[in-house]
Formats: sequence, structure tokens, C-alpha cells
Amino acid sequence: MKRVLFDSDVLLDVLAQRQPFMVASAQALNLATQPQVQGYVSGHGVTNIFYILRRQVGSNTARSLLSRLLQHLQVASVTDGVIRAALQNPITDFEDAVTSEAASAAGIEIIVTRNLSDFSASSIPAVSPEEFLALP
Repeated sequence: MKRVLFDSDVLLDVLAQRQPFMVASAQALNLATQPQVQGYVSGHGVTNIFYILRRQVGSNTARSLLSRLLQHLQVASVTDGVIRAALQNPITDFEDAVTSEAASAAGIEIIVTRNLSDFSASSIPAVSPEEFLALP
């Protein structure tokens, strides 16, 4: 089973129906409903997604969307150790460093993101939704 963390940008593409990214992101996320893929989102990603969504669709709808999302994804914990490791991580965007370290701590194999350049220094390989869909 592949353990895959979906970055906030990919999840927001789907939840906020952001074009032109929604289709590929939704197809990639849909693989997390299959037995061969275990999908994850970082703990801080959940709060960031809620913050952004609630401004667009309201708090109740944002909570509902996240509840449905979490029926298919596990949460990669952001712990004291994850934060301390992120502070030492060479990734310059701290939020992405936390995402990478949360993925590492959870034993994630791949990060699916549209923000590939920010994850170039990640110890976990990052791929776009389209690249993820093309993997065997």
C-alpha cells in the first residue's frame, strides 16, 4: 500500500473547485479511496484548509467539507518533534518544511502537491497530481 500525503493546495483545488486544477487534483485524491493507497493530510494542513474555506463558503460548510474529506484521509500529526525537525529542515517555506517533516514522521512515501519547487529539498519525493496519476 502506498502512503501518500496530499498537500493543502491539492485538497483546496478539490474542496474549493479551483480551476483549472480541480480535475487532476480530484482524480489523484480519488485514488485514496482505493485499497492500494492510504491518503494523509498534515495536521496543520487541516487548520489551514478550514481557514481558507470558511472565508469562501462559511464555517458550517467548511466543517462539513473537511469531515467528508477526513472519511478518506488520515491526519499526519504535527508534534513537538516535527516542529523541531522543521526548524532545521532546508526547505525555506516553514509551512512546507512542517508538511515534509510530518510526512516523514508518518512514514509517507510521496507528497502530492502543485508546489513542487518548495519541496525540492524534501526527504520525501514530491510529485504533481498528474505525475501521481501516472505512477504504477
